[in-house]
Amino acid sequence: MLNKLSISEMAIQQIWAEQDFSKKNLRTVCGLAVKIEFAGWHNSGSGPDFQEARLQIGEHTLFGAVEIHVDSSEWYAHQHEKNPDYNSVVLHVVLYNSGKRLIKREDNCEIPELELASFINKTPSTSETEARADLKLFGELPGRCGVTAVEHGAKALKKIIGHAAELRIQEKMQLLLKRWDEQHPEELLFQLLFKSLGYSPFAQVFEELAKQFQFSELRPLFRQPQRTTRTLVLSRWFGACGLFSTKHTIADPSVRHEFLQWKTAWQKLPEQPQVSRKFSQTFRPQNTPERRLLGMFHHLYRVANEGLLKRWLLVFRNLSQFADEKELRRQALSETEKLFSTPDWEVWRQHLVLGKSKQAYSSQLIGKDRQIIVWANAVLPFFLAYARHENEPELEKLLYRLFMVLPAEASNSKIRFMEKRLWFSELPKSPILKLNTFGNRQGLIQIQHDFCRNFNQGCVSCELPGILAS
Repeated sequence: MLNKLSISEMAIQQIWAEQDFSKKNLRTVCGLAVKIEFAGWHNSGSGPDFQEARLQIGEHTLFGAVEIHVDSSEWYAHQHEKNPDYNSVVLHVVLYNSGKRLIKREDNCEIPELELASFINKTPSTSETEARADLKLFGELPGRCGVTAVEHGAKALKKIIGHAAELRIQEKMQLLLKRWDEQHPEELLFQLLFKSLGYSPFAQVFEELAKQFQFSELRPLFRQPQRTTRTLVLSRWFGACGLFSTKHTIADPSVRHEFLQWKTAWQKLPEQPQVSRKFSQTFRPQNTPERRLLGMFHHLYRVANEGLLKRWLLVFRNLSQFADEKELRRQALSETEKLFSTPDWEVWRQHLVLGKSKQAYSSQLIGKDRQIIVWANAVLPFFLAYARHENEPELEKLLYRLFMVLPAEASNSKIRFMEKRLWFSELPKSPILKLNTFGNRQGLIQIQHDFCRNFNQGCVSCELPGILAS
């Protein structure tokens, strides 16, 4: 039996990634048979160690994340049971099961546990550094799709990416058309914008917030002086999100004074609704919910007089006069910057986290990268649905042009993942594969969703190589 201190967690992750253990009579500690149809993708960032696995445990097929530890007690030692980011875990893999407590997630769901010690074929390296390096190399290997892409050339891959991009925006449009008659279209646009500005850790919270305080209800508040409007709107948003419950001491007197004003205004409201979801604990300081809410306020302050829908339609009317693609792109970015830029006087330009001292430099509350995400997830899908519903083919043509000329969104984990699977050998040298446009990046994300996250296939049975070869 292996010494409990002789193997690191990183080495166990390597064993799981390479499936370097016996599968004969593989069972959970509770005696359920385990069949690993897909081990999942290794995650070197925050959250569970392997994501999007497909497992057969007993009579149930499970899709989700796998968390790795040396001993089962580490689940609670790391406080995963308090972290909603681990609610996707469907299997806890350990070297040793201590047998002291059942493993439960934050949502109180019990997780099956697999003890690997008796199934490991050989004693692995005890060097955590070696295991980390091997896992990095393992993660950078191309998939079968990447090998096929080299065999059939960059043009075939670029064609697939273009088709996937068009499919992605069409799917988003169709989903919105199904919701079109549920409410006024302007409220739907408001919810999409709010959700897009929310950044993934709190997108769902912001969408719920937009439904609690609808644009039609907020709009009259924007007819008052800006400072009054700011207090009335931000007090509602901060209060409903539970941000007034913070125990931080706010060092900056101007931020502290305004924060207390908003808190007092919230407490005076006859009703104090709360969002049902909690904010995720994982986000970058510049993406704090406080900054995003302030950014949304400034956007609404600019458009409230004309109305959200009319103001964006005016943007498209202005853009329709530009036939040159480069000029269209430049003007679209200029119009977006006007709608989302942060005023120089905004004190939150120098604050990232409530309660901490201000940073040395000033930054936009809604930066250029986030503005592109707003186009991707809110503006383009909504107005494509609008153009289709209102039978405005010229607007639809303009939107598809914008889809292909807007700059690429910032690289994210999905895009980097696809680049590792598809890009290698001579492919990066090909000018055909300079995916520097918004549409092409969206195509990569769609491929990742349709194939790499397809739990019915897994990497071994993926259909993408066959499509590339056809």
